[in-house]
Amino acid sequence: MSDFKHKLDQMMGDTSEQERRIKQRVRDELQSSVRKRSWPVLFVSAAIPVVALLLFLTIGPLNQLSSDEGRGTPYDPLDDLAEISALQKKQQLSSVDYEKFAELPNFEKVDGLYYVDQEGFSLKGSSDSYHTVIERQANLYDEVVYKAGDIVRTMTNTSSHLPTYADAYYEVIAVPGDRVVLKDGQLKINGKLQKSDIMERYEKMGVKIAGGYDQLLNAREYFLLNHFPASETIQGATITPVHKIYGKVAGIASEEGGDSIYLDYLSGDLRSEYSPEQMFDLYLYDQLLGENKLPGSEELAQSSRIAELFLEAAYRTETAISADQVEIRYQYGRQGVAEHVFKMGMNTNSGHWQLED
Repeated sequence: MSDFKHKLDQMMGDTSEQERRIKQRVRDELQSSVRKRSWPVLFVSAAIPVVALLLFLTIGPLNQLSSDEGRGTPYDPLDDLAEISALQKKQQLSSVDYEKFAELPNFEKVDGLYYVDQEGFSLKGSSDSYHTVIERQANLYDEVVYKAGDIVRTMTNTSSHLPTYADAYYEVIAVPGDRVVLKDGQLKINGKLQKSDIMERYEKMGVKIAGGYDQLLNAREYFLLNHFPASETIQGATITPVHKIYGKVAGIASEEGGDSIYLDYLSGDLRSEYSPEQMFDLYLYDQLLGENKLPGSEELAQSSRIAELFLEAAYRTETAISADQVEIRYQYGRQGVAEHVFKMGMNTNSGHWQLED
């Protein structure tokens, strides 16, 4: 016993029991205080990751987080490509309902950025032969020029792993900036399962969508599907660059009542009043169709940009050099992009403007 404790006991008697009670009370109060504070802290600590996870899933749902899922089984297009190509060769890939085009505007004059598709068709109740009118787009490389639901014509050589075909009408499903996820025939655009008239039609007709994508479309890419698929077929979903799309279907024109340099060309009845730019378009059109009805041009024959030059009509100007010579110049307004210059001269024998090499 310490001297201090001994003296305290002499003065106040034995204080051991009182000290024990004081220590116990202090201990009880300390424990009670810890218990009162600890359970809210534990609850909040546990709630933080749960709330964070809920917010994360709300802002970025799982179907948009595929890049975080790690490696998967890659899509192999070879079998689908073989089946689609076989259907195309047998002309069993598409079933075009031309009567649907009867609802479109009827063009009496087709000029400017408009042209006619070479394929003719008939409509019920009319003896005329019709062609769809296709619209080339201005600002092709500077804006989103097509929207979902547009019906377009395409080229056969796309950068997608599944091809498009020149004699099929395609529908735009997604546009630049959209995220496309296609897996096992299930298509999602921007994280949402695609629901539209064409999707319902595909389901009712038993059409399978082939392809495998998890991709954000860049500024010049569009996602396309065959607008008129044949029943019980497999159809390739393709990501197609804008310069591989001929243009969108804008209406129809009849061979008998329509005024168009292209209808004249298809009928073999070219007149002499066409402008140099119109004739230049016909040269490109002739090369695209592979008809070679117009005098050959070595410069065009060596060019790999025939289709692009045709589509880029809004980027060119016509300037008179002399009474019988005109310059056709493509200007894109972008630094580092080469201009293209062509010359047209008047053929006094035929009365037509023609390309000069």
